[in-house]
Formats: sequence, structure tokens, C-alpha cells
Amino acid sequence: MRVRIIDQYYGLPHQIYLLFIARTITAMGAFVFPFLTMFLSSRLHYDETQIASYLLLMAFATILGAPLGGKLADRFSRKRTYITVMLLSDTCYLLAGFFCESLGVVYLIWGGSFFMQMGMPILSAMMMDLTTPMNRQESFSLVYLGFNLGYAFGPLIAGLLFEDHTRWIFWGQALLNLTAVSLIAFLVHDTRPDRAAAAEIAADASRHRERAENASLLRLLIRNPLVLFAAASASLYALSYSQLSYILPLQMEELFGIASGSKYFGAIWSLNGAMVFIATPVLVLISKHRPPLFNLAMAGIFYCLGFGLYSWCKSLLPMYLLVVVWSCGEVTAATNTGVLIANYAPISHRARYQSIYDMIQGAGRAFGPLLMSPFLARFSYATSWRLISLLCLTGASLFFLLLRWESRRQGRPLRRAV
Repeated sequence: MRVRIIDQYYGLPHQIYLLFIARTITAMGAFVFPFLTMFLSSRLHYDETQIASYLLLMAFATILGAPLGGKLADRFSRKRTYITVMLLSDTCYLLAGFFCESLGVVYLIWGGSFFMQMGMPILSAMMMDLTTPMNRQESFSLVYLGFNLGYAFGPLIAGLLFEDHTRWIFWGQALLNLTAVSLIAFLVHDTRPDRAAAAEIAADASRHRERAENASLLRLLIRNPLVLFAAASASLYALSYSQLSYILPLQMEELFGIASGSKYFGAIWSLNGAMVFIATPVLVLISKHRPPLFNLAMAGIFYCLGFGLYSWCKSLLPMYLLVVVWSCGEVTAATNTGVLIANYAPISHRARYQSIYDMIQGAGRAFGPLLMSPFLARFSYATSWRLISLLCLTGASLFFLLLRWESRRQGRPLRRAV
């Protein structure tokens, strides 16, 4: 089995390997967002309601940025558009390092997140362009693996910097992301499909859902709303996952204090990155012959257990152990989302399809802290985690229903996504 785990990543498009390296470097610089709640609380002295409101505003960076990035990427050069928005994001974070003691820093953080979220559907569309249905799950999982390899180190470093060198939280993220952007700028070619690529897909009957379309995005989504329904179901996961950056740091701060809590919280994200790095090849090998909708439903089961059991945690060890459970849900969701979208998005609308998915998930992240804030004001952390667990179970049930609906539409059980 060890050989099969490694072999599945051989023979992928060489540009995928370059994106793997770039995403690893970018994730290694993921300093700001994991510590945003603690930064707002301990440096800017925001209360829980103010933090929830700002996290809502941050999530709107995705809701606004993703569709704009997707629109531009389907119309113009994917590579140039991606480089431009990433440079704007880096500029915001570099400036934020100079003004991190000022209340105005919140606008720079928002700007940096907005431009970065513009870039996410572009990068996903580039990966769709470079892959086929037969190597998509391996390719998407490899790049995701790189992201989490970097994430195993980034928050841990940020946790050490947070207390005494806060400026470097922002400067470090900007500089490392600039390194990754430079790699893409010099070594990755533009992937926006041309007429030859569209004709190749049009001639392949097994890829009929990917054929270029002249219709508007809205008309296409009405004609085949599966991706829209899947995004709505996944928004429950996003709402739940957002509590890891809202409820969990507050819970750890209450249990262990701000100094120890920030370091322990950083270690949780590093453990998450390490766990994802270990679990991704195994889970992909096990699940890649299952339809993406089935795998996305199973992700909700992992989330349901991982988040729900936080309601009984009073010490550090079980908090660390549960990272293993919800990380499996994260891996399963992340490695199947892009595959699902790529297999249903017309080649002419790939970035926009991805942006719609990102936007709806962003809405889930946006309203997560906002909805939980009044609930948390009345109930305990334990009760809050139980509610989150129920939402994940609901999301999993919706994915199972979508799987049944799609199977009936196709007139046969779905195996590997084609």
C-alpha cells in the first residue's frame, strides 16, 4: 500500500508540481488569519461581538473577491490576473506590519484578504485547465498536500512571533507569498483554454459536461444546479469550520490564558497541517474511486464527530487528539471539491463556477461567527460545539441526497468522477 500511495502522484502534469511548491511556500506564510481572533482581542481589545462582526466583514472579502476574480480569469490571462491580485495582497500586508498598533490596520488586513480571495478561484481554474478527469483527484490532492505541508510550520512560527514580534506576522506572510508568486510568474505558463482545448473536450463524449458554453453563468446554473446545491450544502461545513478560528481560540484563552493559549492554539494548526500531510495520500487512495458527492458527505461525518467532541474537552490532550478527526474531514472535503466543480463546469466558465462555490462557502464563514456570537453569549462553549456538530450532520445528509439525485439522473451508480 505504501508504494501505491506514492505512485499515485507520479506522472502528473509538471506544472502541477510547480503549483505544489508555490502553494507550500504560500501556506508556510499563513501567519495572519489563524491568529486574527487573538490579535483583535489582545492587541486591539475587541470584545466577542466586535470580533464576530469583523470576521463577518473578513468573510465578505471572499463573497466580493471570488466572483470578481473568477470573472476576470475567464476573460483575461489567468496568470497575469493572479499575479496582479497577489501583489496587491502582499502590499496590504506589508503596510499592515507598519501600522499594526493602529486601529486602521483592520482595513489593510481586509484589503489583503480581499485580493487574496480574488486569486483563489483563478488558481483553482488553472489546476482544472492542467488536468483531466483521470488525474484530477491526485493533482488537486497533491497541491492541497503542499498547502498543508507549509501550514504545518506557518502557524507554529507565527505563534512564537505573536507575543513579542507582532509586526512580523504581517511582514512574514507578505514576503513568503511574494516568493510563491515569483515562482508562478517565471515558471508556470498561462493556462486559459484556447479553441484547441475546447475542441478536444467537445470531441470527448465522456467530458460532455465540460464543453464550452455561450450561455450566461446564471442560465447554466439554472439548467444544471448541482454545483449550486453542493455549494449550499458545503456552506454548512464552512460555517462550522469557521468556529475553529472563533470559538476554539476563545475557549483555549479561557482555559490556559492568553500567553499559553496563543502557543497552544498555534500548535493545533501546526498539528492540523501535519495530520493533513499524512492523511491526504491515504484518504485519496481509499476514496478516489468513489463519487465526489459521496466523499463530501463522509467529510461531514468526520466534522460532526471532531467538532462535537470539543464540547467535552477540558484539557489540552483531547483537544489535540480531535484535530486528527476533523482534519480527516478537511482532507476529504478539500480533495473532492475541486474535482466536483471541474467535472461539472464548462471549460469556458471554470473560474466563475469555482468563484460561485467560493462565494457561497464564504457566506458560510461570514455568518458563522455572527450567528454563534449571540448563542455563545447565552450558552456555554460545550453547547455551541454540539450545535456545530448538528449542522455538520445536516450538511452530510444533504450531500447524500444530492448523490442519490445525481445517480437517478444518470441512470446508474456513479463511481470515479468522469
